[in-house]
Amino acid sequence: MRLALFILVFILNIQIGFSQNGRMLLVGGGSEKNAASGWSVPAYRWAAEGKRVAVIGTSTGSLASYLTQYCGASFAKEFAVASRESADSQILYDSLLTYQMIFFRGGDQFNYYQYYKNTRLQQAAQYIYENGGTLAGTSAGMHILSSVIFTAENGTVYPYEAIENPSNVYMKLANDFFDFFPGYLFDTHFSERARFGRLAGFMANYHQHQGVALTGLGIDDMTCMTVDENKLGTVYGTGCANIYTMESPFQLNGTKLLTEAIKVTQLIQGCTFDFNTKLFTMPTHNLLLNTSELEETGNYTILASGGNTLSANQLMLTELVTNNGQSSDPILILTGNEALSLSFKNYLLGQGAGSADIFVINNAAGSDVILAEKIQSSNKILFISNETSVFNQFLETGNGNLLKSRVLTNGIISAFAGDDARYAGKTVVENYYTTYASYYGELTFSKGLSLLEHSMIMPNTFFNSNMYENSATAVPYAMARDTLKYGIWLTNKNFMKVKPEAGKTTMTGYGAAPIMILRNEGGKAGFATQTGTGSSSAAPRMEAGFEQLTLSLIDYTTPYEMGNTNTTSINEQGSAPKIAVLTNPVKNQLRFQCPFQTFDWEILSSTGSVIKRGNSFSSEVNIITDRLASGVYIIRVKNIKSNDYLFGKFIRY
Repeated sequence: MRLALFILVFILNIQIGFSQNGRMLLVGGGSEKNAASGWSVPAYRWAAEGKRVAVIGTSTGSLASYLTQYCGASFAKEFAVASRESADSQILYDSLLTYQMIFFRGGDQFNYYQYYKNTRLQQAAQYIYENGGTLAGTSAGMHILSSVIFTAENGTVYPYEAIENPSNVYMKLANDFFDFFPGYLFDTHFSERARFGRLAGFMANYHQHQGVALTGLGIDDMTCMTVDENKLGTVYGTGCANIYTMESPFQLNGTKLLTEAIKVTQLIQGCTFDFNTKLFTMPTHNLLLNTSELEETGNYTILASGGNTLSANQLMLTELVTNNGQSSDPILILTGNEALSLSFKNYLLGQGAGSADIFVINNAAGSDVILAEKIQSSNKILFISNETSVFNQFLETGNGNLLKSRVLTNGIISAFAGDDARYAGKTVVENYYTTYASYYGELTFSKGLSLLEHSMIMPNTFFNSNMYENSATAVPYAMARDTLKYGIWLTNKNFMKVKPEAGKTTMTGYGAAPIMILRNEGGKAGFATQTGTGSSSAAPRMEAGFEQLTLSLIDYTTPYEMGNTNTTSINEQGSAPKIAVLTNPVKNQLRFQCPFQTFDWEILSSTGSVIKRGNSFSSEVNIITDRLASGVYIIRVKNIKSNDYLFGKFIRY
């Protein structure tokens, strides 16, 4: 009797110390760091300082000792609750009511869902929260704190599965556990496991089956959000809290997920989000991006796939041959892997291509006369398996300059297989297959061909789980870094096609997976600065936060407009007049004719250096060449009125 009375008095004393409303600590997963400046200490201290903390899971670990040693908890204890019987124990219930904070650790959220739902453990957690206590969850423990949860009843669901079929057997959602955040669904390990498409799949699944539009919250590992008594969340840690809001209906083409617009807000450390009003502050976003005038305007066709193998490219190769230009058109293959390209060539010929010529491009190929002729005469060019440093060296040569202009010519069709898809954009990401490259700040970036001059493309997005974070974070990071309008994710199950149509630059997608596109709507942006340990000597994680992005999932049924076609870009040379070199090879004098009446001309070396330049007001030009060394040279002319370019070449013997 005395013991029961003592416990009752003890509980009442604890409750008197509670504030009126409860608090939450939402943790995206990852290991805690014990340095005072570590990512987890400030937020965990906010939640646990001075409190008795019960750590709940199906097994025990070291979290309790961490909370007392580094985060100021007055007392912490681990509880292994691995059955419904133990979760519904009166003894456990009575014990939990002596605590001011419950922390659900990581693990298997389906175990938590099936063991803890409608038990005294759930009642205790709700009582503590509703009487001013604190609840926390990391990884699986965070999952169960949203009102709609992914139960993982049939196991986890991978992001590519979610976008290919948002109603697949792994997409098990429930709304009958906790109800602390009505209308919200949480996801964790967000960038680490590239779950940006998975969260969209969860939202689509629930909207299609329940008719309710959810708000999604995806938090990166080693990142968390403290949520105070007024439901104001503050972000801490190395990554982002990602807020997803449905702005257009979800659709299906077969099982493939499509949507025109999900609003995405990415908040880095120091930003806040109000779960009631959905308003946010971004004091740590120190960039102001203006993308309103940025458009993709190319008057040519781009094909780009997300996979490297022949099997992953067969749909795109068939499209290249049969639905672009004439099926009998010759195709120029530019590659760093001749053996792989041979299998592509044979497939193209099997589809009816008139011919397919393979050239290995490197610095030496920059002065290849036959290659120069092929570049200038080809209307279809296919890029396969080129290594970036070698590719960039080639682009600085005479033939490289010729190629850069040729792919921007009206009517040209350029196709990029797998990793080469990056070169179609303005920014090329490197080192993305290296494990933890984004986490350690080791991604690198270079310039692409800029056929899409305000975009970057990420192929092989879901190549393997070791590089998921790199493929997930590289796109928004580059968009903030280089003020890009569009970021495009491709997988090994799709390819994209960009072409001029009715005056618009239009993208469509093909294959089993939708094309995922981020559009930068402008406004504030910033980069993560917090490292895991807080050390200023370490490079911060390569994550960017944005005020507003728009995520779209598209295919051929939902064409995506990227701008107005520029009809004054470089003229198609396949049918337009060309430079006529009247003396070739030459010794002391070069004579050529140009269809322009007023133009600037340049003579370029095989390395792309300008040797001579001048201008002309007549169609025929005579140039003294007696001081030129023997070799191959490029003629480049620019129409002064229209800015159109034409190219020619000659040999000095």
